[in-house]
Amino acid sequence: MKTILTILAACGSMVVLAQDTEVDVNVNMGGMGIDMNVNISETYTETHTTTTTSSSGGGDHYVMNGYNGAIGCDWPMDEAQFSDAQQSVSSKSFEDSKMTVAKQITGANCLTADQVKRMMMEFDFEDSKLEFAKFAYNKTYDIGNYYKLNDAFDFESSIDELNEYINGY
Repeated sequence: MKTILTILAACGSMVVLAQDTEVDVNVNMGGMGIDMNVNISETYTETHTTTTTSSSGGGDHYVMNGYNGAIGCDWPMDEAQFSDAQQSVSSKSFEDSKMTVAKQITGANCLTADQVKRMMMEFDFEDSKLEFAKFAYNKTYDIGNYYKLNDAFDFESSIDELNEYINGY
């Protein structure tokens, strides 16, 4: 007797369980004695197959021309989206409002180091630039280029503090 059970899951995985069962029964009746022999043998085989597909153009993350460093997130905002986002931050009159909008945008998206720097330039105060740079670090695609943000700071102490933050991350 051979039984095959197949289970398909929505995630693209397949598990196949195969069970082989053999049953032998021998009965001998000789005179007064009855000899009975029962053998049951079962074996199980389990096979797992997982198929992964991507609908994002064949890759699992964006590839920036000329950049081979570490990446912090997969797909940075395209320029049109970022331009709209930057305009939204720029339209705010108060530093706190700018920070709130910038963090909303960055929290929901991935940016490039250049985009983080451009967003930092929307802030008037050094403390705000530093706060945003720290916030955006783990939402930046090309974190190996984060040194480029140093040009947005007016004070060496801000560069040092950002560097300490990154090294402790």
